[in-house]
Amino acid sequence: MEFSVAKADLLKELTFLNNVVEKKTTIPILSNLLVTGEAGPGGALTLAGTDLDATLETSCAATIQRGGAALLPARRLFDIARNLPDADIRFKSDGNGNMSLTCERSRFRLFSPAPENYPALPKPPALPLAVPAGILRTMIPRVLFATSQEESRYQLNGVHVTVGGGAPGESKRGRLRLVATDGHRLAFIERAESVSGGDSSQPVSFLIPKKTMAEIARLAADTADADIAFGQDDHHAFFRIGSRTFASRLLAGQFPNYEMVMPKSNDKTIAFETERLVAALKRVGVVADETTHAVKLHASEGRVEITAQSPESGEAVETLSADYPGPALTIAFNVSYLMDFLGAARATQVSFEFKDEISQIQLRPIDGDGYDYRYIVMPMRA
Repeated sequence: MEFSVAKADLLKELTFLNNVVEKKTTIPILSNLLVTGEAGPGGALTLAGTDLDATLETSCAATIQRGGAALLPARRLFDIARNLPDADIRFKSDGNGNMSLTCERSRFRLFSPAPENYPALPKPPALPLAVPAGILRTMIPRVLFATSQEESRYQLNGVHVTVGGGAPGESKRGRLRLVATDGHRLAFIERAESVSGGDSSQPVSFLIPKKTMAEIARLAADTADADIAFGQDDHHAFFRIGSRTFASRLLAGQFPNYEMVMPKSNDKTIAFETERLVAALKRVGVVADETTHAVKLHASEGRVEITAQSPESGEAVETLSADYPGPALTIAFNVSYLMDFLGAARATQVSFEFKDEISQIQLRPIDGDGYDYRYIVMPMRA
């Protein structure tokens, strides 16, 4: 195999591929990228990487003198490419398991295992659904932080995606809903009339790993406001973003019945200016207990006091004015949970909706900008 490719074009695709390829895999061949291409005018080089759970296949313009297939070490190729000058890189296989790289005055030789030993990659079916990239760019970061970090709770290690189920009149562009939870908090976001294609009257749900959702957000951020096609087979979800196709193994297991924990009778509301609230929480959080990260909100008529204390650090108090008529109550939170939501919401104002001191609290941006975004947190013992 012999080809040349512009350093900038190759490096851009390698950046995405290296997010997929596992750095410390127990299967050595998975640390490689599969590179394929056919000789001829208007050639394109295809590159693919996988960790068996996620697979990215992409392409870039190249001049291919001799077609074929080769395996190249993903991380080493990325490190070499980013340090080369902005010029064309020439690749040439010697037929004995080595690939030479030449760029101006730099020369490298890399070991290239036999491509026949690389695992078969999942083949996408027809992808009947499409969603604007801008919608995914907005929705994914608003729920991804709420996924569980405990690998043993694999049903909570992903984002529950539901497409369709729209009300009458939404048959052409169905609803898209993303939900994530770690058992202590839950992030929910939905947008009507956002998905085209398919039958929106019949909802389809699947559970996608958080690593996949993070990569989809990155890929969506790199594309113009075009539609992202997606669909699924029995074992994988597929997303096509321009010349890139991302496949992810679906998570098995039953996602919790999250609708049961979403509050329906929270009749008390306090509105905060996000910037002031974040600043107050940052200051108070400095002395919060390092294990529980607990802060308390003491709400009374016309004001909210935010406090934290710990035996090691002392005590902090912040007072914010609030349009709240009462009654007085105290609610304890994990300050990290609040900061995660406030950072993801990117809202000028947020509302805290609650019923009492022990029931789940619902937070949401006051200006939803077309999205139904909610964040539910269980209080701590005050």
